[in-house]
Amino acid sequence: MVRIVRMVRGRWRACLLAALVVLPLQAAVPATGTAAAARAVPTAFRFSGGGYGHGIGMSQYGAYGMALGGFSSASIIAHYYRGASASPASLPATIRVGMLQAGLDPLTGGRLGRVLVRGAALRVGGSGTIVASGLGPRGELRRRYLAGRVTYSIRPEAGGMSVFGPAGRVFGPTTLRGGRGLTLRYGVGAGVRVPALLQLPQSERTLRWGRLEVRAVRDSRGALRPRAVLVIGVNAYLRGLAEMPSLWPAAALRAQAIAGRSYALAAVAARGQHRGQTSWTGCDCAVYADTRDQAYTGWAKEGGLAGARWVAAVDGTGSQVVRYRGQVVQAFYSSSSGGMTQSNAIWGSAPLAYLPVQTDPWDCARAGGRCRNPNWRWVAQRSAASVSSSLAPLGVGTVTGIQVTWRDSSGRVRGARVSGTRRTASVKGSTLLRLLHLKSTRFRVTATG
Repeated sequence: MVRIVRMVRGRWRACLLAALVVLPLQAAVPATGTAAAARAVPTAFRFSGGGYGHGIGMSQYGAYGMALGGFSSASIIAHYYRGASASPASLPATIRVGMLQAGLDPLTGGRLGRVLVRGAALRVGGSGTIVASGLGPRGELRRRYLAGRVTYSIRPEAGGMSVFGPAGRVFGPTTLRGGRGLTLRYGVGAGVRVPALLQLPQSERTLRWGRLEVRAVRDSRGALRPRAVLVIGVNAYLRGLAEMPSLWPAAALRAQAIAGRSYALAAVAARGQHRGQTSWTGCDCAVYADTRDQAYTGWAKEGGLAGARWVAAVDGTGSQVVRYRGQVVQAFYSSSSGGMTQSNAIWGSAPLAYLPVQTDPWDCARAGGRCRNPNWRWVAQRSAASVSSSLAPLGVGTVTGIQVTWRDSSGRVRGARVSGTRRTASVKGSTLLRLLHLKSTRFRVTATG
């Protein structure tokens, strides 16, 4: 993340989608007659909580707190992944990172119809020239140098992929046969005369390393839709992870690099490099570039404020990953545990010993007599009208009360009953988190007025 307070951690992204709908814990009870009319409607609701995100595995603010306390990255890993330790692993040559998917154009909100790219100078005086290549209809290699500082549109044409500039097509179409499409090179590598940056205006990312592959897949309507995948070395990928502020202590940065590398390698092992390759809703990748996996911003992280400190943490940890009983683990992490970590069992899987529920005093990140973590404890005061509007999908009418009915061993809300002027509905804590935009499910609620 560029700002750590934005992270309602995506390690739960796809696996929590099902949990974010209303799944009744009991049947909704209609409110009838004078009983409903007699209910007093509060003026406001106060949500008092702690933590930010799912709380499973390493707390990033906790890593910060431990580093402030003089602990090493090895100690941080050992604390948050019980029984695990950091050790080297064999890294794949590259990892495939999903940058733009066929189902969403970030600029329009609709399905992706084109991939916008723009070459930019890496160094003062550079041209920003990028190189497009692909195979022609007879299998011959084609290549075109594209001038920098010009926005190009890559889109399907005549059963292949073409590049269009302001005046029309400048390259292509290249064949899509055999899963091929079009490749862009910019930083270093074959055909690149002067290293350049590649800007992706739709996602506001800039790339320095690897190459960008643009291929196409047919959507549910039969239309060809492009998607863009970054093919990059594992540590070069880690250089662009915006998951922790680069100014934080070196031990915390190193722990983050180890956890991020472990997460990526575990994803490759579990999913392969071409997840969803044949489905237009998939990404043809090992990891997404957003919080469904890890937040990747590319050059903005490496070249930004104190970016060299983060690069040093990545390079300094080499190929280290988190291992438990010899196996590389998917090292989940989130912004803040609120003082108590969570088990992975909340996602419906068997609990893993290295992801326990445990107290986490380091999450406060105390220094100079105060907590540095703004999400250690938080309060959200909402008007009754605002709460009723946010919870409208529950169909309870004007909300008259919210009662927690189930907390798990970490103190997080797993179930609640929402009363209203129309009926009462039982919902999951994760549903309240989503609808009310709370920071975590570790909260208490009080009606006022």
